[in-house]
Amino acid sequence: MRQCIHAKGKRKDHIKIWIVMTVIMLFCLAGCQAKNITGVGETKDLTSTKTGNNEITETRNNGSTASDGMLKLAVVCVGVGGPQKSWIEVLADEYNEGNPDVPVTIVPFGDAKLMEVDKAMAQLSVAIAGDNPPDLILLQNITSRLDALVSQGYVEDLTPFAEKSEKVHLEDYYEKVLDCGRKEGVLAVIPKTFAISTLVTSQNVFGGSGGWTYSQMLDCCKAYETNSLLQDTTPEMYLFYILRESVDAFVDEEQNKCHFDSEEFKAFLEYVGTYSAWSSRQYEYADPDESSTFREGKILAKYEAIFRLGDLKNIRRDFGDAANFVGFPSKYGTPVHRITMSGDNSFAITSTSNKKEEALKFIEWYLYKEDEFDKLELCADRKRMEEKVGIALAGRENVNGGEPAMTEEDRETLEILLQYLEPLPDDNAPLYRIVYAEARTYFSGDKTLDEVIDIIQKRATLYLQEK
Repeated sequence: MRQCIHAKGKRKDHIKIWIVMTVIMLFCLAGCQAKNITGVGETKDLTSTKTGNNEITETRNNGSTASDGMLKLAVVCVGVGGPQKSWIEVLADEYNEGNPDVPVTIVPFGDAKLMEVDKAMAQLSVAIAGDNPPDLILLQNITSRLDALVSQGYVEDLTPFAEKSEKVHLEDYYEKVLDCGRKEGVLAVIPKTFAISTLVTSQNVFGGSGGWTYSQMLDCCKAYETNSLLQDTTPEMYLFYILRESVDAFVDEEQNKCHFDSEEFKAFLEYVGTYSAWSSRQYEYADPDESSTFREGKILAKYEAIFRLGDLKNIRRDFGDAANFVGFPSKYGTPVHRITMSGDNSFAITSTSNKKEEALKFIEWYLYKEDEFDKLELCADRKRMEEKVGIALAGRENVNGGEPAMTEEDRETLEILLQYLEPLPDDNAPLYRIVYAEARTYFSGDKTLDEVIDIIQKRATLYLQEK
């Protein structure tokens, strides 16, 4: 699959003919394998197991090498060229069948197994600034890298392209979802689908309307002292599941100040630290798969990532009518439901491409190509979402065995979630990393709580001042 075509022929008895054939074969091999795309790596047989993150491979899905008449699609740390085609290879094949004049060829950067994304992104930057740049970039699970691409001027703003497009109408998209593809005012990608991450409790645990603050969340934890807030969770995972999604609750953006030295944050970190000893405790709660576990508060909350419309029905199965989509704790108790996975599997156009119109054609095709409604993924386009909601409510033979994938109550819940939807605060990710690094020294017992709080506040303050 995608290997260079080797010259073959019968071995001749005459020695001169044998030499000529050997020279031709070696010449063909050199032509296939020695082409350098970016100046920082070599092309390589995609079936080789030695492909590393310092090597760059170019492949066209029909087996031939790329040429100037093709769209070069850069993928970062995504497995291609294996015995089984990856989804991006299948997608490229599908596009190429209908667009043979300017087909897509995949250019991998980095090793999907090693996942050394930073090194791969550095290689990609060199390639974009080089003589033979990629035309498109697949952003899969690396949307946080958009900052660097935008600041370097390496990706196009898709807004003017969309304004001229007969297919893409940005006014039809959820603005909050589009915001995930914007950096410094540049719409680098247009997400096709997205997911919503949130915390769900039972009304029996927290009956407050809307969301909750950190203090209100901790009050619930004190009221159910012997029960876990989340299931099977370490202190580090608590920070990931909760603080990562709501670190901005301790940041005053207008004053450019942080409040990690507040009593609220100190109480939260102290509570999370107790989980280092909880593995040895005995809990008398039912299996997490049993609905009574969450309905009765044996586990207080559940972290949910809602990818498909049918996920709401599954959540209600666990919590029943008492389900409270309280969201992540916020500064003022306003509900916060984060957009996650947004921008993933989205495509950016490089600023150095000489095939921008063709690249836009590929993006248009991807955004509006017929997909399988039985997946019922959350869609960034409102009209497409409405179509999927209608299918989920009505039930189709290929959806849940003909049973409705969602109820009217689920639809109302979705509308509320969308109303309080917020992009993940990527700009505050460095603050989360500061807290995470220092908090671990408290969890391990190397430093006291007060020492860690003091260090976090000083480091975070310095970061905000230098930002």
